[in-house]
Amino acid sequence: MRIAIVSIWHETNSFAVEKNDTLDIPVEIGQEVLTNAHPRDYIGGFSEVASRPDVELVPIARVDFVSGNLGGTISAKVFAHFLNMFMDGLRQAQPLDGVYFALHGAMAVEAPYLDAEACLLREARKLLGDAIPFVSTYDFHSNYAADECSLSVPFPLNTNPHIDAYERGKEAAACLMEMMIGEVSPVTRYIYVPIIGPNIGQSTWSHLPADEVKLPMYQLNLLREELEQTPGVINLTLQGGYGYSDLPYAGMSVIATTDNDPTLADAMAKRLAAELWARREEIRTVRPILSIDEGVRQAMAFEDGLVCLVDLGDDPGSLCPADSPAVLESLIRHGAQDCALTIHDTEVVAAAMAAGIGAELTMEMGAKIDQRFYKPLFVTGTVKLLDDGNYKIVGPTHGGWSRHVAKESFRDVSVGPRAVLRIGNKIDVIFSGYKTGKDRDFFKSAGIVLEEKKIIVVKSNQAHRASFDPVVDKTIDLNTPGVSTVDYTKLPYQHLPRPIYPLDLDMVWKPAE
Repeated sequence: MRIAIVSIWHETNSFAVEKNDTLDIPVEIGQEVLTNAHPRDYIGGFSEVASRPDVELVPIARVDFVSGNLGGTISAKVFAHFLNMFMDGLRQAQPLDGVYFALHGAMAVEAPYLDAEACLLREARKLLGDAIPFVSTYDFHSNYAADECSLSVPFPLNTNPHIDAYERGKEAAACLMEMMIGEVSPVTRYIYVPIIGPNIGQSTWSHLPADEVKLPMYQLNLLREELEQTPGVINLTLQGGYGYSDLPYAGMSVIATTDNDPTLADAMAKRLAAELWARREEIRTVRPILSIDEGVRQAMAFEDGLVCLVDLGDDPGSLCPADSPAVLESLIRHGAQDCALTIHDTEVVAAAMAAGIGAELTMEMGAKIDQRFYKPLFVTGTVKLLDDGNYKIVGPTHGGWSRHVAKESFRDVSVGPRAVLRIGNKIDVIFSGYKTGKDRDFFKSAGIVLEEKKIIVVKSNQAHRASFDPVVDKTIDLNTPGVSTVDYTKLPYQHLPRPIYPLDLDMVWKPAE
């Protein structure tokens, strides 16, 4: 049995100023797709199950826009190039018995490819026909076109923060091989649920048991797990959606797949969708969100340990530029001390590198990429550390591919040259030339000792929780400005369906008959 593997990956923030209009992004061709796959990720799990004597894996290509570090909309010309590359690869790989698509699910491309991932699946169907089975894996933050789940059997993540990519890859492989020999005949029911909820309210688990049991998405996931045990159900999932991809189908959803039982799939999807809609207000409000100044004041007044301030609006995980100095400005103005935070600013890094350790710099810091939501901060700091930004993540990070750190999850990363400047009363700012980090190892490798700090500021929504929840004594989520703002009224949507909660708080909805 010959199985092709195709992967294209991007969580598009349609409001980012940096557009994806270049072909200069990471692409893996052929065997590189398997060689470079993380063993605990989607492709790693899929290939582990599919590595059998009677199976030949035929990797076509993997295109990774996220590693290209540009968050904005992908140009039609760029997407068309890679779409043609995938189709040429599939054409040359024939004959095939099945295809595995490793997708993110929140990609936004210019017209005529607005529903990009569904477009990829449609083109593959046109090329290969309806008889060849397709399976796909997706991120938790996926948006689905109306016909997408009928083109390929979906296996999305169930967790947020994400810890089950490996398991979803394994399930997709097992299902595909059963489909190829005729043991199962999957049918999928997809229900769009008109909710855009803040990512922080969509947590399905926590390192802290007392916190976990209070989460509405954790409770809904328990129900999902129970319903998934119903005989005949292959897969049942709740999807968080991604509101920063400005698409006509952006929002939460429920997906149910059964073995040739559309009535059961319909019943499972409706039951879970109704429960999700009933809990929408709890999801929106489960974690309080404070203004920057109020959050800083509370952090300064907290006397029982380390406080983590979360910059929700400038989250690089949502492909923001991570260059906002808004929290730094408030810390300085309020006279905070013993703080650490990070800002992406290549100009500050270059100036610090030229000046050297111990030098004093006075210049505009931050807001070098996007000034629509915040402005540069003119400030003086002393260069404390310079390095190349190469370090190892030893976890935990974004779930660490499981609840527990495994050595095979360790990985080397590069965030580009860094400069640590000490500003005000022992406020240490890590200025990075390429990326900012949201794990303890990022701060530790830049010389930040958490035990010496009172306040740590992370640009994030969810991904920091695996790393910081176990070591901080209090977390405060901030309503900060930026293209991942939790105030959706600040974003210039063009395609978002209306009405949609919470922009339309009084709307009425129920799963369609």
